[in-house]
Amino acid sequence: MEENKETKNTINEEELLKKVEKAAEKGVKKGGFKQSLLSILPVLIAIALLAYFIIPKVELLNKKINGIFHIDDSVADHDATIDNNGIFGYTAADFEEAILGDSSKLKKLEVFKQNISDVSQITDTGLLNWGIFTKNQLITYNGTVVYTVDLSSLKKGDILFDDETKTITLRIPHAKQEEINIPEDQIQFGDTTKGLLAFGDIKMTAEQAAQVQSEARKKMQQKLDDDNVLEMADRFAKLSVWELYTPIIKGVQKDYSLEVEFR
Repeated sequence: MEENKETKNTINEEELLKKVEKAAEKGVKKGGFKQSLLSILPVLIAIALLAYFIIPKVELLNKKINGIFHIDDSVADHDATIDNNGIFGYTAADFEEAILGDSSKLKKLEVFKQNISDVSQITDTGLLNWGIFTKNQLITYNGTVVYTVDLSSLKKGDILFDDETKTITLRIPHAKQEEINIPEDQIQFGDTTKGLLAFGDIKMTAEQAAQVQSEARKKMQQKLDDDNVLEMADRFAKLSVWELYTPIIKGVQKDYSLEVEFR
């Protein structure tokens, strides 16, 4: 019985030693891992810092490099970029100078012309306003009126570019009516009708003739307003400006088209 007790004690001591050795080995491994982690920690921090400061600069450099070889935006100081190869050069177009040119040379563009007339009757009554002493005469006033667009008012802000659709939009002022012109040689005097006892022709002073002509102009203007001629002139204004500037635009860059609209 005593021998068995000794055997058991020996076994327990051996098992205990084994457990202690295993525990020690684990402790060494854990300690080694911590030491390794601590030893490479400065390196990890340095890598993180380098990544934080260097990566954005690398991305910026990459953008700059891409920009050197290909740029979609218009080249500075030019209206439109036709082809941009970065350091290998570019092809650009300038329309503002072609359209505006020397602004002092740009004048009013006549876009529409309308003929208009009015007939006025002059009545000269005689004694007691009786018909037998009354004289009448018809005067026909033949005039013209032109509508213009003032191109001298065009500015850089009136020229809009769309590189995507290759379209240039030119904003112009509305057509403006100029003064009705009635040349003297276009005034027609009809025959004078006279009462039985009326003699001679109707005579007017220069002031009276000017007054009659002024009234004729007013009637002409009313006709123009009633017929909406100004609206018609606006349509011709767009067409005239388009016809004037399209060859200029095509001369700078044939792929671009022109559209005209009012301010």
